[in-house]
Amino acid sequence: MIVKILAHGTSFKGLATYLTHDAEAQTTERVGWTHTLKLAHDDVASAVDEMVWTARNAELLKQEAGIRAGGRATENTVKHVSLNWSPEENVTREDMIAATEEFLEHMKWQEHQALLVAHEDKAHAHVHLMLNTVHPETGLRLDDNFERRRAQSWALEYEREHDRIYCEERLKNPAEREEPLPRPAWLAFQENEKDFERAEKILSDQDPILFENPNNTKIANFAEWKNLKEIQRLEREDFFAHGKSEFSELRRSVYREVREEFRERWAEFYATQRGGGDGEFLASLKSELIADQKVALESRRDEACLELRESRDSLYRELLDEQREVRQGMRARQEAGLDNALFLQLIEENSAGKDRTASFRDAAESVIAPPDAAPRAPMAAPRSPSHGIKSGTDVSANIATGLGFGLLALFDSLADGLIAANPDPHPQPRQAEPEPPAPNPFDAVIEEARQRQQHELEDSESEWRKRLWSLGD
Repeated sequence: MIVKILAHGTSFKGLATYLTHDAEAQTTERVGWTHTLKLAHDDVASAVDEMVWTARNAELLKQEAGIRAGGRATENTVKHVSLNWSPEENVTREDMIAATEEFLEHMKWQEHQALLVAHEDKAHAHVHLMLNTVHPETGLRLDDNFERRRAQSWALEYEREHDRIYCEERLKNPAEREEPLPRPAWLAFQENEKDFERAEKILSDQDPILFENPNNTKIANFAEWKNLKEIQRLEREDFFAHGKSEFSELRRSVYREVREEFRERWAEFYATQRGGGDGEFLASLKSELIADQKVALESRRDEACLELRESRDSLYRELLDEQREVRQGMRARQEAGLDNALFLQLIEENSAGKDRTASFRDAAESVIAPPDAAPRAPMAAPRSPSHGIKSGTDVSANIATGLGFGLLALFDSLADGLIAANPDPHPQPRQAEPEPPAPNPFDAVIEEARQRQQHELEDSESEWRKRLWSLGD
């Protein structure tokens, strides 16, 4: 949870117009819903009008409440706050309204008029609050002392209540927290960030070529292809969501590195300044320091951004290759007549995980292996083929459809198991005679899976008949 307390304002109508329309447009596509608190109407125009008259009559409200009039009039009557959830959090409208009410109560602002506007133009759920700083009964201004510190305290408690800390900086003491980037350093990365976002957009627009059209309901196994397409789409969205945080971390790390490099020079400058050095000399020294630091920052920035771009492009190509291999694997399983429900479930579970390269291999082996099979040991180094048995690679070369690297690894493990199970303690010289054809482990695995599915089908039909007989009785 991130709470943003934005700049104060004086126009309820201006802020309401901005919140209830798209940026720089008169359309309202980004508005998900609106809600009001401590107002007579949910209609936005009526709510704004009520807020305006409440603010204008602050002195009259004080008199009616028996509070001595006078003092400085409230200048900033409009307060703008936004509550932002993590993209990983799935929150409903009711959740967002409840959280807003909890936030206002924590801040002691629960008696003030508020307009809630939820936007849907970002990857994360967020709601904007337009608050009237004038109390609707007493005419007094709300207490905003240390408001940001109080807001962060509430946000930490909110994350604790929901069993997930997204902002670990809040757990540190204020002295230990990392300082935000100064505005000049942030502006130095602005153009690079735009270039990064444009490159990410180009990547995301490159839809992978599917073996089947998941939108064609006439194809066989339509539901399986549609499910796989959704899993892989979410994988790609997760990839691009992480890209934003990677760029933010790059910006912070480059700034920290340059700041640490110039720390001693700045310490000398401030020591000279405290010692009463010449004004012109200090001004010249400071200008030189700023110029040198700017050059160092820009140099490190451009180098780091280039490395990040190359890394992101490479990782995305790997992701697309892995997704293509998964699709190849499922097509081969469909042609073999296998059920893919568990296969897709394992792919979905592993897609959120750490090692994407191993996800397809793990899913393929978990689904095809017999239920009582022992866990497979890690892959050993390649060995030369033994007499009478082909390696997994040789076996897989005879399979026209191909099952991706997951099944190739399985074939290697089967071949290794056969080799280890029949060692020859007294090797004899071989005679030059034709070798018998090597058994194909793939056939045995597929046949065993088919038999297992046939047994499950027979058990299901038997149970169905029993239920029919019980209903007839």
